[in-house]
Amino acid sequence: MKPVNGSSSAVMAPILDELATVCVAPLPYPVRMGTRFDFSTIRPLGSYAAKRCPMRIQLDVLQPGEPAAAAADVQLRIDRGIAFEDDVTVELRTLAGPEWVFVDESALEPAAAREATAQAMTAKVPVIVGANLQADSAGKRSGKPDLLVWHEDGYIPIDIKHHMTLDAVDRGPAAAISDLSNPTPAAARPDSVWQTRRHHGDAMQLAHYRRMLEAAGQAATEQWAGIIGKERRVVWYRLDEPMWTTPAKSDGKKRKKRTTLEVYDFEFDFRRDISAVAHRHISDPEVPLLVEPVSCSECPICPWVEFCNSALTAGNGDASLLPGVGYRQWRALRDIGVTDRAAVAALDLPTAELVAGGVDVARWVDDCAVVDPDTPLMEVRPRARKQLETLAGAQLTTAGELAGSAHSPTAALGPWAASAIISARAAMGAAPVYRRPHGSTDVPRGDIEIDIDMENTNDGVYQWGVFVTDRSGTGLAAPGYRAFVSWEPITPGVEVAVFVEFWRWLDEIRTKARLADRTVRAYCWYENAENTQMRRISAESTELAAAVQHFIASDEWIDMQKVFNAGWVTGGSTGLKKVAPLAGFDWDVADPGGGVSMLYHALATEAEPPERESARRWLLDYNRGDVEATLAVREWLAGPAQAVPLVR
Repeated sequence: MKPVNGSSSAVMAPILDELATVCVAPLPYPVRMGTRFDFSTIRPLGSYAAKRCPMRIQLDVLQPGEPAAAAADVQLRIDRGIAFEDDVTVELRTLAGPEWVFVDESALEPAAAREATAQAMTAKVPVIVGANLQADSAGKRSGKPDLLVWHEDGYIPIDIKHHMTLDAVDRGPAAAISDLSNPTPAAARPDSVWQTRRHHGDAMQLAHYRRMLEAAGQAATEQWAGIIGKERRVVWYRLDEPMWTTPAKSDGKKRKKRTTLEVYDFEFDFRRDISAVAHRHISDPEVPLLVEPVSCSECPICPWVEFCNSALTAGNGDASLLPGVGYRQWRALRDIGVTDRAAVAALDLPTAELVAGGVDVARWVDDCAVVDPDTPLMEVRPRARKQLETLAGAQLTTAGELAGSAHSPTAALGPWAASAIISARAAMGAAPVYRRPHGSTDVPRGDIEIDIDMENTNDGVYQWGVFVTDRSGTGLAAPGYRAFVSWEPITPGVEVAVFVEFWRWLDEIRTKARLADRTVRAYCWYENAENTQMRRISAESTELAAAVQHFIASDEWIDMQKVFNAGWVTGGSTGLKKVAPLAGFDWDVADPGGGVSMLYHALATEAEPPERESARRWLLDYNRGDVEATLAVREWLAGPAQAVPLVR
């Protein structure tokens, strides 16, 4: 979603300046905006609204066609999420105190469920499970928090989510956690092992419920809210704690931490306006819509993705299709008249590289405009020593040289522009891949190379797959593929058992190599995935956690995606499934992908033997393909890819 450009309405321009936002969290905004449109006739928006792509809110109103059904893997996640909520509710029944109330919507009409919730709140019931709040008719909100908990002088919301809510403590504060038997902030205790996994979407839903409770006069003074995740404990958020970094001003050059409620208020108000204007547009097509399509992280699971893609891919393709171009970048490009990838490619790369190198080109241009062209730059700004060194490296030493070479529109964009220009030139080029100018094409190698890939579902990690290459013939490790896997239901105990088996194997090879004065390199693709899981699974063991952290920080652990991005560029995604085919690699299984693998895992653990065994074989072959793919890419990068053309 992006604000519609070129509206003929004189009123729309300043409004759009305030309303502009982005589809990926955390979402930027200038200030808490006031509503600018009459929304009195629209339907209340549910708790997903503030976290949903604004373009989807608009299309849900306009209904430009038949929305696509959810893909099978998406529907599986939805179904598993519902089943998890039901399972937690059953557990809560076994733990419930005598005064707890369960609102069973399966046995009640929605209106009756709302009335039952209202009566329970009036009676100050300590815990209400399965709540259904009366609609906030003034604010146009509706919502059904999974729990409402009485805290001191009012209620606080808790939601149940089928995902992890905790990470091993890294740099954040210890998480505040309560047991399900006493789901209140008063019972919360900090856990030094864990920190809250800050989930923007969860926070937006909790803020939505908070505003509904305030509208009903039932909100607690303290602004707590909680999430029950896969760990089956309540992890607490302070909705009034500044925790989301956003632009401090609409130009996005300064940063400021804002509270969940501040972020939510802007995002919800914006989407409420989008809905109101879309309804007006239906009645009067002359009323301009507020937003237009832009590529964002929600696109793959959106029922309107085909509608948006037809606009995004038209012509030279929208600038948002480029890696790293989010809202702030898109807005800056639009401000200088750049709307598609070809126009981005036509920007001045030398100027952008100076900006990326820390040179304030815009200021230099202004300063050089008021001095003689032959004035040495060191006399224009003698204290800007680092910038002068960078300018000298670019063969710019006088005011006239800088003024004649700098492209002011490009200089106004920011440090990200150089990468965007390079990506755009690659995207518009004839070759599928290019070398980056000034990029590093070094590929770290080892005597023993181990490619590693982890497989997981929302329930946790069930497999660590490895592929060993003994490049120097050390005989210290058996070459080929090996899987450390469990087909049992995923529990913390199963996760630990599988990981410890994998870790002991890996550590033994590293130890043998160290004693033999041989090098080991372990490789993955997008290390954040493996690192997060290794830290989380090992967190309860101080010794294991320290060993894992030492490995992650060592030069033995190599992220091949970072290696690729440092030296090569495609202009599009650099996911393994996109890059490996460039190296001539293809998976042995049909339709390889993380979403599909979750479908196969469901069959591998729940189906009857013939189908179950087939699914398990698919998962093993898929994992083997992933580790073989990273090896294939590495061999290609160290060889033929060294000769691909340089992007220009």
